Amino acid sequence: MFQAITDFANDISSFNVPIPLELQIGIIIIIIIALCVGAYFLRDMFDISQMSGGFSWFIFIAVLNLSTLLAIFLYYNSKQGTYKGPVGKSGKKGKMGKKGTYVSCNFCKNNIYLQKVRKSDVICRLDTYSKDFKGIFDNENYFNDILNKGNNIDYDSFVNNIILNKKTSSSSLPAIDKFNLLMNTKYIAVLLIKAINEVTKASKNTYGTFRNPNGKAGYIAIGDSVYGGLEDNMELNSFMIDGNILYPSNYIQLVSFKSYNEKTGDIDTYTIWRPNGQTIKEKGFKGEKEQVHYRALGDICRYGLTQPKINECATISEKCLEEIDPSNFILVYVYVGSIQIKNEKNIDYSQTESYLIENTPLNDIEIFSVWRTPMNTFLTNCNSQNSIVNNTVIFNIVNNLNSSLNKYGNISSKIKKQIGVLLEQIQIPKILTSLILCKYYEMELIQDIIYYINRYRNTIPEFKSINTTTSSLGDLMALISKTKKKYQSYNENLMRNANATIKGKIVPYDEKKEKHLPNMIIKVYDTANTKLLTIPVQIENINTLLDIVNLIFENGIETRIAVDSDGVAQGGLFLNSIQEMVLRLCKILMPPTTPAYTIKDECLGTFALDREREEVIKLMTEAKNIMYKMMDTISIDYDKYQTIMPNIQQYQTLMDSKMGQLCGHITDYSSKINNNNLEEFTTTRIKGLIALYNDMNNYLQNVMSKV
Repeated sequence: MFQAITDFANDISSFNVPIPLELQIGIIIIIIIALCVGAYFLRDMFDISQMSGGFSWFIFIAVLNLSTLLAIFLYYNSKQGTYKGPVGKSGKKGKMGKKGTYVSCNFCKNNIYLQKVRKSDVICRLDTYSKDFKGIFDNENYFNDILNKGNNIDYDSFVNNIILNKKTSSSSLPAIDKFNLLMNTKYIAVLLIKAINEVTKASKNTYGTFRNPNGKAGYIAIGDSVYGGLEDNMELNSFMIDGNILYPSNYIQLVSFKSYNEKTGDIDTYTIWRPNGQTIKEKGFKGEKEQVHYRALGDICRYGLTQPKINECATISEKCLEEIDPSNFILVYVYVGSIQIKNEKNIDYSQTESYLIENTPLNDIEIFSVWRTPMNTFLTNCNSQNSIVNNTVIFNIVNNLNSSLNKYGNISSKIKKQIGVLLEQIQIPKILTSLILCKYYEMELIQDIIYYINRYRNTIPEFKSINTTTSSLGDLMALISKTKKKYQSYNENLMRNANATIKGKIVPYDEKKEKHLPNMIIKVYDTANTKLLTIPVQIENINTLLDIVNLIFENGIETRIAVDSDGVAQGGLFLNSIQEMVLRLCKILMPPTTPAYTIKDECLGTFALDREREEVIKLMTEAKNIMYKMMDTISIDYDKYQTIMPNIQQYQTLMDSKMGQLCGHITDYSSKINNNNLEEFTTTRIKGLIALYNDMNNYLQNVMSKV
């Protein structure tokens, strides 16, 4: 509209009507006289006005400028001839400008036609309670029941009985056995991911589902959709496309994973694939051929290991796409499948001069995070796309390094703060904290002790009998303690027998006969004891994933890690399985590095996307999911929250009443809101629903925190 008004004004102003100079002189004289006469008759009014000074100056300057013009015009009117100066030399021709932006998509062979669909087929449902993990959650619930009943857990007993192999009363044996079963890296990873999913769209029983949009003949899906466990009853808007599109050239395999099928009892294998777009030559600026890359808008999931057909997904010209900021991605869930871990107790530390042994304890990891894009496609961040390098922990956590580094090549303070806030949001249950710390210290402390026992094996006879490759930390600590007491007793006897008379001769005290453990053995033994004694206190002080990272890495996120000898030379340390698992999970919590795109409005032949409405719907879905998650927690642990249920139901009734006042004119509005079928709801009403859900969420958080 503004362009049309501008063109109209330019056309009007382009008319050139010649006005005689005599007429122009007459007009100027009339204006000067009018200004002087007007100023004279209006002088009384402006004398009492605050603007009198400004008015006088305005009249003076206006008359002065007009008088100057009048003098110039009178001078030129007295002269004969034309007043146009001589023509100057022509300048050099400029270079051709850059290619401009397109007002419409006239460079396409044809327009892109986008259709919203709400119908989709379930490809795969991922349940949390699979056969393999049932025992893990059962043992975890054993400890949760103890804590929910208001009882305390004696974490010292875990240190003494599991790490140090000290005997205790038979009454605590069931808890110790269950804790010992959980204390391995695989099970800890499963429980840690369960804690992480508390801040995602996953429910207690289901990670989520992959779905394939369909329902429009002649249209192709731009990618599969993903639903969190809290969204299983919803039908989100997905998109199918036709027009100027191409099929992918092939697919890149990202990750294969196993899923337990509750209906059949089978373990099914699925694979996530990333479409690989084609690069073709198209007619471009001034008719010249230019290479144009076609890109996919999301990943797809398919049964088995066979690569999908090329016509199962569409790719779009990059000219029609604009990149999405990763901050607009939504973490739907983090999935954990099979984890194969090398038994670190069987590492032979005696085969090296240093205990810093390069090993790969994590052999096979089926862990990945799924992220929803604004187009309701999904992108996957998995371990096959991530690698650990010789650098700091924070450097390895960050996936998108291009936008995260400062001018010195280090991670910027802003990014560090953002990641710290993210890790701080993930609350870690106390029983999981104790598992992580006990496992970490068991692996970390044994390295020094094995190294020095092997080093002094030939000089200390008591060390020769023990097999360090199969002994636990408790066995080695007990050996050092026993040897230390033995030498102390021997030295005390030596002291008592000093200066004794044997066969009439006094035997002097000989310090050379004393027996002592080397100082380094004593040092690592005392250090281990001190750290083990602090575990119960640390468990009480640790609440978030950020706390875990700061404890298991010596210098927190600034700790340097090594993956090879070069990394060790740079001051880095090799990771044990707990450290590597935590680091990899932190990387999984970051958005994927691959760019995501949305379609430009000017390229759509049917309708433009309502960006504001899409954002409002996303906010309402998030608020609704928060409420569902809290309701899910209440239903699972009903006994704990039974006393506040009448108040919650009363508040729920009040919320339903307000929702009816807002949307009661829409038929079956309640089920449509639950299913996210919001076509009949205006953007303003959706904003009103957001306020109702946020109010309910604040109330639930308040009453649940007091139980």
